[in-house]
Amino acid sequence: MSAQLVVASNRGPLSYEEAPDGSLTARRGAGGLVSALGGALHDRADALWIAAALTPDDRRAAEENEGGIMEAAGYRVRLLDIPELEYDMYYNVMSNRFLWFICHYLWDPAHTPSIGEEERQSWHAYEEVNRRFATAICDNTAEGVAVMIQDYHLGLAPAMIRTQRPDLRVGIFWHIPFPDADYLRLMPDRWSRRLLEGMLGADLIGFHTTRWAGNFIRAVVDVLEEQTTRRLVSHQGRRVRVGHYPVGVDVKSLTAGADPEDVRRQKASITDWLGGRKLILRVDRTELSKNIVRGLRAYERVLEKRPDLHGKVSHLALLTPSRSHVPEYRDYLAECKETGREIAKRFQTDSWEPLRVEVADDFPRTLAAYELYDVLVVNPVFDGMNLVAREGPVLNRNQGILVLSRNAGAWSELSPAALGVNPFDVDGTAEAIEAAIDLPEAERAWMSKGVARLARGRAPARWLERQLRDLPS
Repeated sequence: MSAQLVVASNRGPLSYEEAPDGSLTARRGAGGLVSALGGALHDRADALWIAAALTPDDRRAAEENEGGIMEAAGYRVRLLDIPELEYDMYYNVMSNRFLWFICHYLWDPAHTPSIGEEERQSWHAYEEVNRRFATAICDNTAEGVAVMIQDYHLGLAPAMIRTQRPDLRVGIFWHIPFPDADYLRLMPDRWSRRLLEGMLGADLIGFHTTRWAGNFIRAVVDVLEEQTTRRLVSHQGRRVRVGHYPVGVDVKSLTAGADPEDVRRQKASITDWLGGRKLILRVDRTELSKNIVRGLRAYERVLEKRPDLHGKVSHLALLTPSRSHVPEYRDYLAECKETGREIAKRFQTDSWEPLRVEVADDFPRTLAAYELYDVLVVNPVFDGMNLVAREGPVLNRNQGILVLSRNAGAWSELSPAALGVNPFDVDGTAEAIEAAIDLPEAERAWMSKGVARLARGRAPARWLERQLRDLPS
């Protein structure tokens, strides 16, 4: 069946691994984007997902299929075998060490970034990988088909597709924050212009919130000096629509990736560890924008101020390793672990473990912890959406309270039933955690019920369908 919808992203819905008999088996891919899109495209026979081959086994699968379409676990996928050095420069250097830092306001302008030969080479690799994706899309897509590009890894692809195939209907969704124009100018002028022009090759540009969409519109005005309205950009004789499309949670899809028996075992393990104490939880990838260290320090401040809580609360931090090839991420993981050890050692007793930091990719344990928490701390410095802030509340069974950064995209929808924090204010975050612990029963029940309802939001299938409706016919 020919594809009526093509989705392109760096990470796809499948990851291959070699079985003991030497054959390749497919399993669900990891990451928030797969969580957001997986439910919308699962068992959709008219959809094709184009992604990069990320591992040696992925590359073997791509080679054995000779660039053809693979069907497994309810998805139709084409994997692009990109040369390893080129992929490293595109992904680890430009995407995750440069663009990610720009979009999450992680640079220190007095010192970084400093544009040198490595950065210039990585920009060239970024252009080349975007070109590979654009070519694969154009070569595998019938006339008039809708193409939905996903995220900052492929910011140049829309314009490249439009040059080759103006008949295609193209959208791009930017899943992370978009910075204001002044911060975007930390990039070389040519790069910032190319990025904006690349995105404007689409017919529709989507963001999770009006805040990020507004930043993009203002950057187009300031950097490209294009004419805009609140929702439209005039570019090269075309009108490009800019909108906000917050994605919600598909509970069935979220929980389908874990064995229920594994979740039950993990729930029993956490319950046994707690011993009746209240659970303060955080679930994060170990990357800098998640603000893990400040969150741990906020918990430390709670224990300093509230000796009456000693032995009555415990903090579980479930951290998934992320981007270990990037030096800044390796250093940050080490800092998170050391901070956790320091706080635990300072307050622990023979009968009480105040803080446990676990670094692993253990999805059943995450689902179990979601059900059990009393307080969920989500305090990113900036975040496009943050799915933890949605997943936790919809699965929680313990009248849990959400402490949420006002710089997370999820805040725009969840604010009526969450305790908001300035993510840079450690004392303020500590006060919010205290308030969550001390909430009267009636208020706790009202807030937990409210945030669970709001967190469901628009299911991924409806989220995608709304964007497709907004594409020009």
